[in-house]
Amino acid sequence: MNRIKIAAILVGVIFTAFAIRLFSMTTAGQFILEVPGWIYFLYAGILLCAYKAVQAFTDDRKKEQALIEQEGEVIMKKVRDRRAKRDPQS
Repeated sequence: MNRIKIAAILVGVIFTAFAIRLFSMTTAGQFILEVPGWIYFLYAGILLCAYKAVQAFTDDRKKEQALIEQEGEVIMKKVRDRRAKRDPQS
């Protein structure tokens, strides 16, 4: 597993533990009714931001990897051309 997946799992576990702790202190219905509605939007926003951050990081990493592979192919082509010039028999 890479670091991003581990971090996302840890954030999820901490959020779940927090939610379980809150639900264990009060009954679920009472808890839901007592918490202001904007808090749920705040939780949803935090989760959405975390998801988008992970998604952006993985997309950037894929683009960077593709660029590295492209540059490596250019270098390998130059190496092949030099070898072909030096040793025309093969």
